[in-house]
Amino acid sequence: MIPVEDSTGLVNVLAKVLGQLVGQNDSTRLNRKDLTIFHAQRPPTISIQSYLERIVKYAPCSPECYILALIYIDRIIQQNPQFQLNSLNAHRLILTSVLVASKFYDDTFYNNSYYSRVGGITSSELNALELEFLFLINFNLSVSNSTFSTYQEELRRHVTSISKDKVTAPPSQQPGCLPFSSSSHMPQAAIVQQ
Repeated sequence: MIPVEDSTGLVNVLAKVLGQLVGQNDSTRLNRKDLTIFHAQRPPTISIQSYLERIVKYAPCSPECYILALIYIDRIIQQNPQFQLNSLNAHRLILTSVLVASKFYDDTFYNNSYYSRVGGITSSELNALELEFLFLINFNLSVSNSTFSTYQEELRRHVTSISKDKVTAPPSQQPGCLPFSSSSHMPQAAIVQQ
């Protein structure tokens, strides 16, 4: 497993996994009706990797929060088939998912105003993003131990493949989903325990 103390390793693999999905979805034509509050007018100039590193540097949270953030993003994608992670919405979705995960998991966390400054958006925009995020995920923030472990193990496998300079998604990957998504990994209403 990825040592959960290693935020840097998590950031690297998350950036790769999310970057792959964004690259795949960017080739799909976006319909106007599919635009959400998360969509920017144009892609940010900062890479997903650099954006995640910025969040880790200026608004650190428990490493488990980054895994939870990934699970939440995956839930949104699975529960909202019209929602595709792409270069127009990835940064705002990442910021919001880390914020929500931190509030849910950590005993102490930064407020929305601080996160908005770190993420380069206004406080009112982040407040609206957080509310929309919670509705998209049906306010379901609990994650079973088995789901958490599954995602952590898959991220560990990606770390191994990254270190070998070949990142490949399993052939069973559904278009628009994270490489290790499946309905069997859906939450079972239990809180993550250490």
